[in-house]
Amino acid sequence: MPKALGRIICKRHQPHERNQMCSQKMTRNTTPFLLNLNPSNMHEPGISNNEFLDSLEAIGVWLRVISAYDSLRRFSSPDSTSTQRLASLSNIYLQLGAQLEDQAASLIAFSVWSQDRDLILPDLFSRIFIGRQAKTTDGSQIQSVHEKLKSGDSTRVAVDQRAFFQEVAGMNDAGIVQFFLGYRWRPQPSVRLIPKLHIEVWRNLPGELRRIASSFHEEHHVPRITAAYNKIKHGPQLVIQNPVDRAMKYANSSDLTTQLTQYKSFDKPGVRLLFAGARTRPDPTEGSVGSIAPFLIDDEGAVNKLFFETMVHQANLFSALVKMQIALYRKQRTNWDSLDSGIAQIVEAQGRYMANSPSHSFVTARRLKV
Repeated sequence: MPKALGRIICKRHQPHERNQMCSQKMTRNTTPFLLNLNPSNMHEPGISNNEFLDSLEAIGVWLRVISAYDSLRRFSSPDSTSTQRLASLSNIYLQLGAQLEDQAASLIAFSVWSQDRDLILPDLFSRIFIGRQAKTTDGSQIQSVHEKLKSGDSTRVAVDQRAFFQEVAGMNDAGIVQFFLGYRWRPQPSVRLIPKLHIEVWRNLPGELRRIASSFHEEHHVPRITAAYNKIKHGPQLVIQNPVDRAMKYANSSDLTTQLTQYKSFDKPGVRLLFAGARTRPDPTEGSVGSIAPFLIDDEGAVNKLFFETMVHQANLFSALVKMQIALYRKQRTNWDSLDSGIAQIVEAQGRYMANSPSHSFVTARRLKV
């Protein structure tokens, strides 16, 4: 093995003891899972913007979707056990929450980079911390965040997501495109930026960016999805219960019929998230409202809608946005027509879903209720 590569095998003084001792050590401690390059034997440059953008386009914007698609197929398979189905459902919500965090960080980084292309994108991403409880300033959250990220130091910058995107949502078409792309809005852009075949993507771009910004700053929906994501990620903080059984046992007599009608298709064990520890109902004396222990929606139609109309749609949009960033940075056309076969499979599945869907309108994150 070259010296530049960090070793992932055990070294022992006696060669004949190596395999036995290594096996024992692996059992007692842990199995290596990362291959580190040896810095003492290398003079390696940092990651460039070009490398980072290429990887973002190739896999970054699709990373969560690919994982969720594998779970969707297992969730929909008649051969899956109840445990496999619930685990797959949980992972779809987990990947959705991760995707939303990825997209918020990407938009914040792009808004800074569009003003100064000499900044290093990997460094910008590493410094952004999405803090839903971040301290707000008296002035513009955008101005404050931009000043800190342009400062040149390496400290992390906490971003108040709601305040930041509330400002973005108020921008007009020209302003919002300029903000994220650093490109002056025009109805017919340069073919170097976007091919004529994909001009509809460009025409819809201001509205899509504004929709995403609105979803990030509104009081519910995206924060609710993020809360679900965090509860699945940490713990996980959940229990398996039958929602119909719980409704029959604990609903007030006046709303029992409504509860059963609402949940009659969910008369089976389901994943219930614990937003407030063991409590299942909000405490009126604390002024809390809404459900603090919701169930994930275990319904194939609803989950397909969530995946294809939200996750895949958002990935397509961000894939286009990254392609435009690459074209502007390199000042040359990018390839819009080639897709990895695995990603193409997902896009084709989305096409079949859309063809069979009673409505072709997209469900947006801001309208999605969890």
